[in-house]
Amino acid sequence: MRLLVRMPLDLLAGFGLPKRGPGYLDLARIDDRLKQAAAAAGRQIELREDGILLAPTTRQARVSLLSDRSFGSHASAAAHVRGPRLPDSTDLFWNQGFFDAELEYGIRSSAPNLSIRVNVAPELGRRLKLQLEFLPANEPARSFTLTGGLGWIALAPSWYDAARLFVRQGFAASLSFERFVFLLCLIAPFRQFRGVLALVLAFIALQAFTLTAAAVVDIRGIRWLNSLHDAGLAAAILLLAIGNLAGPSVRVRWAISAALGALGGFGLGRVLDDAWQFAGMHPAVSAASFNIGVATGEVVSLALAFALMRLVFARLLPASLAVVVVSAVLGHLGWHWMIDRFHPLGHELEHASASGLSSVLWLLPALVVGAIAWFLPKRFDGAPVASLLAGLLRRNGDGSPTRD
Repeated sequence: MRLLVRMPLDLLAGFGLPKRGPGYLDLARIDDRLKQAAAAAGRQIELREDGILLAPTTRQARVSLLSDRSFGSHASAAAHVRGPRLPDSTDLFWNQGFFDAELEYGIRSSAPNLSIRVNVAPELGRRLKLQLEFLPANEPARSFTLTGGLGWIALAPSWYDAARLFVRQGFAASLSFERFVFLLCLIAPFRQFRGVLALVLAFIALQAFTLTAAAVVDIRGIRWLNSLHDAGLAAAILLLAIGNLAGPSVRVRWAISAALGALGGFGLGRVLDDAWQFAGMHPAVSAASFNIGVATGEVVSLALAFALMRLVFARLLPASLAVVVVSAVLGHLGWHWMIDRFHPLGHELEHASASGLSSVLWLLPALVVGAIAWFLPKRFDGAPVASLLAGLLRRNGDGSPTRD
């Protein structure tokens, strides 16, 4: 197996490439440093076959002009890397060109089970992207965009590889700070975990519905849906916080959870869009696994949020006062997030296409669930903690105040 690599010369600054004059590369004395750079590229772009790390051998290493476009296809890139090098007299600044290399790997099978991990310039994190074209023998070419920190990625994933990757991606995507704040506002007034769990399960089900739509109908690239989710999440946090202060309502919480659950699928669609390239021949398994990972993460977040509120009630503040303090702080955060995000949403909606607007139909199940919620009893599986206005100070029949 052969790997053709091209990277900007900027990334080779630490190799001390020999220079001449005002900063031109000294091409007559550069070969040893280029071989070192090629060996480093083989360590930073790691390949495994059946879980065994492969050791590369450097076949070619050279520099190219910034204007060179040979890496547009594999055939032209191979011909360029193996072709004549730049003349030693070429004036090429040390940071204004490309480093090209050809690495060769010994493999045991003509159809190997390959995986790759990128660790080039780890200080750049996800800002660094590797455009990879994989050309297996007797199979169609596959294209990937890899970023730092992804870990090992199977180039021809089995269903098990796809499931494991998408469960991990979904779980990580659900554990955002803003989603945790939403859950805290949602559950703050309630004492019993069972009723809150029903709310969150409805939220997860509607989220899975629109997330599946994002995968199957391919609406992941509609940018205003992401902005709508971000603004809606901030608005929901603010509304829930206000409700906690004025008078918690289970009906309102069901309606807000239903609406935000549907929008949540669109918000997570951007994460799914980035990971979809790794689904291989298993799109259904990948979509289901991503939903499982998201659902698991949401339930874990719910348990942590509920435990945190119980700890505050037990150790720090009385229940009523704790709900007021937590809601005031989180509502303040939600207000600023909402103000910051409604302007980008308006800008995106101004440029929305008619085809994108049709995706709003996927929100209809959330409207149905929200409407049904108004027929629920006011108190569902346990009364909420009394609010500041209704319960912090309550009067007895004789008019004397007593603490709740």
